[in-house]
Amino acid sequence: MSTSEEHILDMISRLDVVALERLCDRAAGILAQKAHRPGPRRHPGPAPCQAALFTVPHDLRHLETEQIERLTAAFDAWRDAARNAPIRRARERMRLVYLMLRHSGAKLGEVLALNERTDIDLAQATVGFGGTRPEEPSRRVVVPQTFLDEVERFAACPANRALRGELFHLDPGFVRRKLYEQARKAGLPTGRVSPTSLRHSRAVELLRSGVPLPVVQVMLGHSSLVLTSIYCSFSDQDCRRIVNHCVSKESRMKTSARNTFFGAVTSVRKSPLLTEVSLAAQNGFEVISVITNESFERLGLTEGGQVTALVKAPWVLLGKDEQKARTSARNCFPGRVVSIRGDGVAVEIMGLLDGGTPMCALITAESVETLDIKEGDTVWFFFKAFSVILSTE
Repeated sequence: MSTSEEHILDMISRLDVVALERLCDRAAGILAQKAHRPGPRRHPGPAPCQAALFTVPHDLRHLETEQIERLTAAFDAWRDAARNAPIRRARERMRLVYLMLRHSGAKLGEVLALNERTDIDLAQATVGFGGTRPEEPSRRVVVPQTFLDEVERFAACPANRALRGELFHLDPGFVRRKLYEQARKAGLPTGRVSPTSLRHSRAVELLRSGVPLPVVQVMLGHSSLVLTSIYCSFSDQDCRRIVNHCVSKESRMKTSARNTFFGAVTSVRKSPLLTEVSLAAQNGFEVISVITNESFERLGLTEGGQVTALVKAPWVLLGKDEQKARTSARNCFPGRVVSIRGDGVAVEIMGLLDGGTPMCALITAESVETLDIKEGDTVWFFFKAFSVILSTE
């Protein structure tokens, strides 16, 4: 980051919320204008999550993201139109209750029972809910940090000292009336705006963003995945789109590398320049790769994430020791030669590792003669960690 950029960020950090919102609106307008001007070509962003393509049941009352934004803008305008400070504080309190409903997906009773002093964890950006019934387990829900900062500022204001611990303790009927009022001002059908529809809206929003159904279940506090599944259904067209996406993705995954391992990242070890990645591949093999830190960040690798390891045939070496070959190569696996094909200079050795994973090595004909490799022989396939290419496609 340049010195001028750091200076700009320092000035921005000193602005209040209202000024920041105006600045963001202005920046969005400038960005939209620049997007239509010719300029350097940029790499496209990631494609939308195809797994999140689903149909929302017609009888499920919820708001689309654009409608939620209009409702939020109505609450903002209502607060800003207050005639004096006490009225503004009262309206801001109601606005915070609305935003908690909107961002947490919690029930109205859960939100109104919150104690902002004990139930909110600013460091983790989470809110704790205990459920409205004894049989409902407690849970912690992640909400936007910027929203929690607003709650913290409101609670810290000396004029709101009497509300500490009870900021969200409003009358349920009052909350519903204010939701209906702001829905009308936003031009939304009154019958579609309620604490329950906000809960539904948050669930649909998360699912469309690619959040797995079980995660949404935990966030909403549902006792069964069946309850959460009401938010989405898959039509025949949805199913075709998803399957077509997967098939086309498989078709795009073409490579000249003859050796492929699929698995999950088990450990990551970093140095100032390089990153060592270990993955548990199929049939229990551990494959180790060393890549640059830049490549590691670009791939977005994390422990537990799925990854494909690729090794080109010329990078695979062979050993014929009865015991595990003594070599500096980090990857060394036993296997059996199933075919040998050569042209007098180079020889392609096809083999199967223990467990059935195919391997291919391309070595010189002289090496084959020296090692006396024949079909059916037990050999060691080994390759260096630097020879392993990682892909998340």
